Amino acid sequence: MSPSPIPNSILALALTGLALAGCSVLKPSGFTPRSFVLMPSSNLGAPLESSSGSVGLGFVKLPGYLFGKNMAMRQGAHEVVYLPQAMWAERLDHALQRVIAANLTTLLPSCQVRLSAWRAEEVSAEVYLIVEQFDVDARGECTLKAAWRVVSPGGGQVHGAGQFQGRRPGPAPDTDPDGATASMSALAADLSRTLAEALAQLSLRQPQSPTLNPKS
Repeated sequence: MSPSPIPNSILALALTGLALAGCSVLKPSGFTPRSFVLMPSSNLGAPLESSSGSVGLGFVKLPGYLFGKNMAMRQGAHEVVYLPQAMWAERLDHALQRVIAANLTTLLPSCQVRLSAWRAEEVSAEVYLIVEQFDVDARGECTLKAAWRVVSPGGGQVHGAGQFQGRRPGPAPDTDPDGATASMSALAADLSRTLAEALAQLSLRQPQSPTLNPKS
């Protein structure tokens, strides 16, 4: 017995469904994601006078909501949204550490800055940062809140500590993510100067050269 022919109405519905599915797959999303990086500042002001020495800048600790690839935009006190069209080209904690190190090198030209890994005899002081907030709201206001500590090598003595809280107006990240990134870079520069001023008050020593055991 030959199979019953498929009714034309059912065949038409099936073809329509396939066509709609194809359109949803092939239809462009309407935007191409862009990737952004924080940058060191070219407007840090006059360099600070300090003794020659070496400073270790530790890993920057960020809150968990800033670990994602997409830029965070704050909406009100308790809500954060992530922008699909704006992404970070590198981890934000790495970016902030890199930018602050570059800014410190400019602000303290006689001081060498080491990142993350060093021996105690190689540095005069160590700097550590814990960030509470670093984002831009829907109006374009950028906020950076962080706690900082400057300690002796190994952390045996605290040379200085404080809270940094800075804000800068700027463009909204959903319409101008490049401008919002520039605002965040400017706040990183403000924090860098605070740290540089604390370090300039210390008597930094030159890093020690490793001692070589003479051959017998």
